[in-house]
Amino acid sequence: MKAIIYNIFTCTLLLLACVLPTACSNWNEPEPVDVNINSPKDQNPELWASYMQVLNTYKQSEHYIAYTRFDNSPEKPVNEGSYLRSLPDSLDIVALCNPGNISDNDREDILLLREKSTRVIYLVDYAAQAATFTDAAALGTWRDKAVAAATELNLDGFAFTGVRLYSGTDAEMATRKEAAQLIVSKLSAATGGGKLLVFEGNPDFIESADLEKLNYIVLNTADLTNVSELNLMIAGLPDSNILPREKVLLSARIGDLIVDEKNEKQSTVPLMTDRVAAMGPLGGLAINNIGSDYYSAKMNYETTRTAIQQMNPSK
Repeated sequence: MKAIIYNIFTCTLLLLACVLPTACSNWNEPEPVDVNINSPKDQNPELWASYMQVLNTYKQSEHYIAYTRFDNSPEKPVNEGSYLRSLPDSLDIVALCNPGNISDNDREDILLLREKSTRVIYLVDYAAQAATFTDAAALGTWRDKAVAAATELNLDGFAFTGVRLYSGTDAEMATRKEAAQLIVSKLSAATGGGKLLVFEGNPDFIESADLEKLNYIVLNTADLTNVSELNLMIAGLPDSNILPREKVLLSARIGDLIVDEKNEKQSTVPLMTDRVAAMGPLGGLAINNIGSDYYSAKMNYETTRTAIQQMNPSK
């Protein structure tokens, strides 16, 4: 009997030895798992509706504006921070940096942001592509495509960039001036019905007569390294009768440093947040680099929310 039991035990061990490597190999292979994730809206529709009402009331109230660019539709999303849905609810305006490539996720998220009263706009990055336009016709074709795409997506307006030429031939400078006028003319005509038109850059790119067509101007203060440069930039703005200060937004890049009046380096976002009220008051703050992380100890989400709360502490 003992011999029989021993043989059975031995055979069992041999069988397990043959099976386990295969089983372990199978365990190491990833398998798709269907997981039903209930959004906050699905978990408690009544509470969600109440929250949306409060959020909408805040967005419609008088407050300092929070603006950001966002690199939508990344080729390789690295985490939840790669999606529009993960942006802070209290952002007022989001400019899509990759509006010519809208994914299905983007389309869903744009609807969600609109429910949160966040304005989603199309970025026309003329400054990055100015050298590719040899004539007004080429610029017009590119501009018309942008308008058509924004219309198809039912976006809330446009942001555009531009850099004025201070040197070059008379013809080159005249071409850049004409381009600015053509862009403002076309985009402003497409922003009826409460849609937005935002310019990112130095306002000297825009003709004085066209400044009134803009809702906001995002100054390129994110590239400054010293507050003395900031003071000079604000002092050099057109008269407030021509460019009302509530249209002006400072910009800051998360993670950057700037030298303050005491010659000490400070985090740029908090410093620029303080200057929004102190230097105008101005219209608000544009926060750059918002999508570069999601899980770090000092999350960009937290930095953004803190800046918005500091600008609007009573909201």
